[in-house]
Amino acid sequence: MEIETLVDIGVEIRDAISSFIRQHADYGEMVFRRPKDITRKMDLAAEHALDDALLSRRLSARIISEELGDRIVGESPDFMLIFDPIDGSTNATIGIPFFCTSLAFTEKTDIATFDDVTVAGICDIQENIYCAERGKGAFLNGKVVAHKKPGTRLKPVVSVYSYGVPLVPSGLVELEKTIIVRALGSIALDICYVADGTLDGVIDTRGLISGYDIMASYLILKEAGGLLTDLEGKSLTGNVKASGMSIIGTKNRELHDRIVEKLEK
Repeated sequence: MEIETLVDIGVEIRDAISSFIRQHADYGEMVFRRPKDITRKMDLAAEHALDDALLSRRLSARIISEELGDRIVGESPDFMLIFDPIDGSTNATIGIPFFCTSLAFTEKTDIATFDDVTVAGICDIQENIYCAERGKGAFLNGKVVAHKKPGTRLKPVVSVYSYGVPLVPSGLVELEKTIIVRALGSIALDICYVADGTLDGVIDTRGLISGYDIMASYLILKEAGGLLTDLEGKSLTGNVKASGMSIIGTKNRELHDRIVEKLEK
C-alpha cells in the first residue's frame, strides 16, 4: 500500500470519529468491557469507518484491532493492518483534544512482527498527520520530522505511565527526580511527540501495551532516528499481536541508557 493511501484512510477514519462525536451525545457510552479495557460506541464507529474505507477502494485486508480483534475485511486479504481506532479514548470521552487513530501496514497476512511493518500513519483529532515509510523517513503534515526541540527545558521532559498497577519500580521514583514528568493520555501520540522532539522520552512500566497501541508510532519514531525498546533496552521484535508490554522510547541514546539503568535498580 502506498503511504498516501494509508494516510487517506486514516483521515477518513478520523473525520468519521469527529463527526460521530458531534452528532451523538452518547458517543462515549460503554458497549462492552474487556479485562483491561472497555469498548465505547465511538470505538465501534471508527472500526466500521475502516471497513467502509477499505471496501470503497475494493481492498481486502486482515485487520488486527483493539476493539474487534482479528478479522478479515473483503474476500481475500492482500495485506494486514494493525489498527487502534481511538488511542486516547478517555481523553475523547471527557473532552481533551489529544487522541488519534493509528494504522500500521505490512504485506504479510499470516505471521508478522514489528520489523515487518513498512508503512504507518497516525491522524490526531487536531488534524495533524504523522506518517512513515520504512527506509524513507518520518513526516509530520507532509514535511520531514524536524530534529529541533521546541521551547527551553532545564530537564528532559518525559511522558511516564506507571499508574494503576500494584508496584511502581523504585528506580522510576528516583528517575523522576531528574526529569519533568507528563502523562498525556495517548501512548501513540506520546511516541510521535518523541519523534518530533516535543517530548524527550516516553516510559510505560505497566505491562499493559499491545501491538496495536504502538505499531504505527514505533515505525514513525524509528524512521525519525529514535528507538523504542522494552524496559531492559532490548528491541521490540515480537509478533504484532503481542500484549503485556512495557516500553521506553527516546531519540537520545544517553537518556535511554540512563532510564534503563535506573529501572534496573
